[in-house]
Amino acid sequence: MLTTHDPNRRFTLDASPEGNPITALLRDHHLVRKLADRYLNSPSTEVRKQAAVQLVQAVHNLERLKETVFYPAVRRVEPNLVAHLEEASLDVDDVLAALQAMAPDDARADALVRELIAAVLHHMQDEETALFPMLQHAAIDLSPVGLEMQAFEANLVHMQARRSDRMTRR
Repeated sequence: MLTTHDPNRRFTLDASPEGNPITALLRDHHLVRKLADRYLNSPSTEVRKQAAVQLVQAVHNLERLKETVFYPAVRRVEPNLVAHLEEASLDVDDVLAALQAMAPDDARADALVRELIAAVLHHMQDEETALFPMLQHAAIDLSPVGLEMQAFEANLVHMQARRSDRMTRR
């Protein structure tokens, strides 16, 4: 359930993600922040490489979910803000594409991962401080969006698993 008491508009994570897409997105934001922290603060090169791979995958999935399901569903609440967030998503996508095209040990990867982290953290902050409170106050039922997001995520994970299986068989 979203809280309305905090002047900083912080959200709690106690609602089920299926009934509240904002809760699901906050869960995903938490994962991205955790992976970013691991990448930025680990002294181990191997841990940083693994964190980078996981971070790129998590950000990719999060951006696909928002661009395909969430933003179109909430655009009517504040079209200009959603358009701004969609543009920020495109910036994140550009960095993601560059990272996905290179090996994790490429010399340029560290700078790009850091650029991705900065862009995605800023983008998530904009969502959490501007869009999510606006949606909360719009008093619209977002549970159908939450269910659609859940189905989209399940399909995305399924497709990634199939791709991984095909690559393993080669």
